[in-house]
Amino acid sequence: MNAGYLYVILCYVLVGASYPIAKDAMNDIPIWTFTAVTFLIAALMLIPLSAVVDKTRLTRINARSWLFISIQSLLGAVLYTAFLLYGFSYSSAITGSIVTSITPAVVLLLSAVLLKERLSLKKVFAIALGISGVLVLTLPAAGAEGSTSMAGFVFLLLSTLSSAGCVIAANRLIVDLPATTMAMGVCVTGFIFSLPMAISEHTLATLPALMEAHAGVLLYYAILVWAVPYILFYKGVTRIPASATGMAFSVIPIAATLFSVLFFNESLGSSGAIALLLVTASILLAESRQQETPDNVTSEALITD
Repeated sequence: MNAGYLYVILCYVLVGASYPIAKDAMNDIPIWTFTAVTFLIAALMLIPLSAVVDKTRLTRINARSWLFISIQSLLGAVLYTAFLLYGFSYSSAITGSIVTSITPAVVLLLSAVLLKERLSLKKVFAIALGISGVLVLTLPAAGAEGSTSMAGFVFLLLSTLSSAGCVIAANRLIVDLPATTMAMGVCVTGFIFSLPMAISEHTLATLPALMEAHAGVLLYYAILVWAVPYILFYKGVTRIPASATGMAFSVIPIAATLFSVLFFNESLGSSGAIALLLVTASILLAESRQQETPDNVTSEALITD
């Protein structure tokens, strides 16, 4: 199996597993403050790590590289999260799950239009299986109360478009930057982009107490939601088609469900088991007999000598 698939799937598993862990902390720490602090912790860890692993120094990354890094950070971290949270403010959980689950389909469409990837029948069927798995997972909530306004739909669609755009941009624009350097850059810029909103939440006075009370969760989130998953993502995304990367996005809600069952004593219904099988089948189908892309697709170096 192409190692790129393993990297990307593991990345999404770690992100999905974080949902129940971060849930309690989000109730006590404002979202933008939580985001900015965890990005900062991750950046402080990755800056020296990138210097050791990739021999990269911040002063030697040129302006074009920082532009590409900023695009990834805005699309895949800051805007995706912001639009998703605002969307849930105007919609029910079931609607949010269904709308954001179309990310693989959006990536497939963008891949065909922007990257000229061929729309084979197998690839379309694999995407259909992945989306079906997520939709099956949402069925127990079908009777939930709540309605969705037009603003809710707009925010959720923007969140989906942001995550799909992140996959396309990573595959197309930043293939020649080392993975640890990319992860470091995304965390640095993610902190910068989220800092103004964190300041607007007026939590600076209480920040030391919040960090002390939730140090374990903040450290966990910085390492296993930002730092490690981003390294895995950028190690894998240049080795597989963008459409397959987007399809693997369906692993996130499945991982969140399984982690909740194993460690938070929540029950897994038949719909959850069916969803897991469908998403797993979609990943295996997309990978089977898939022509591998070169590990390094580069035309010019983006890090100056």
